[in-house]
Amino acid sequence: MTTEEIAKFEESLLALRDQLSHEIKDVIQGAEMGEGEDAGDTETDESEERGIVQAEAIALKDRLHRVLDALERVKAGTYGTCELCGGAIERAILEIDPESRACMACKAKK
Repeated sequence: MTTEEIAKFEESLLALRDQLSHEIKDVIQGAEMGEGEDAGDTETDESEERGIVQAEAIALKDRLHRVLDALERVKAGTYGTCELCGGAIERAILEIDPESRACMACKAKK
């Protein structure tokens, strides 16, 4: 992969990092603002809603962690290298999943 291609992926990862950070903040703020709105809600409904919000926040934080890890690999010069076999991660994979850590063949083995 060329330096220019890596720079484009880095730019994409930085934008994704910012987007995920905002989404996490929005989910957390939305959950905090929603507390106590409807006195008629049952405890079960509130508990279910909190569970959904927590699951969403966890998923977003997990993806953010993968993006930050990919940015570290860019800095280290290992971005685009499969962590399992050491081969190159296909450009098509990185375009779909820029934080990918594995090539197509290794993903298929999982």
